[in-house]
Parts: sequence; structure tokens; C-alpha cells
Amino acid sequence: MLELKESTILKLADNYVLYNLDISEGMFWLFDIEEGSNFDLNEVSYFELSVIDGKNTYKEVCDKVILKYSDENFETVLKDLNELLDKLYKEGILVESKKK
Repeated sequence: MLELKESTILKLADNYVLYNLDISEGMFWLFDIEEGSNFDLNEVSYFELSVIDGKNTYKEVCDKVILKYSDENFETVLKDLNELLDKLYKEGILVESKKK
């Protein structure tokens, strides 16, 4: 499992971009602009990736996700977030950022 410090800052690798066609329609994607491939996202994963912007620390990302999904069990929300981060980091979709 990816070990993140509260101060760790992640961002999408340079060849990835997020796109939403229409929030009311729930159409969200992550595009690899070099390979031309795309991944369908749900609203939750789209939101999580949108706050992983190379500026927010891991703690700030967690706080924003917990606030957005405050009706849910926060432990489950954080577990799901960490699983997503771990998977995307291992696949090279997320990388560490030095910027704040």
C-alpha cells in the first residue's frame, strides 16, 4: 500500500487530463493524451481526482473528500480514496508534486 504523509502532494501525470461532459449526466473520464486511451469514472472518483491537483496536500485532499461525502462513513470513504490513490500511483497515473 502506498504510504502517504499528510504533507505529500500528488498530481496527475502530465499525460493525463480529467474531463466531464455534463455533471447532471454523470459522464466523467480520465484521458491519457499520449496513448489516446480513456477511463470511465464515477462522480466520486472524478471529484477525488479533481482535488488531487498538485497543490493540495494529502491531508487537504482527505479533508475535502470527507467534507463532500460527510453523509458516508468517513473510514470507508478514506479507505476507498487510499485504494484509488494506491492503484493510480502504481500505474503511473498519479505522481508526486513538489509544488505547493
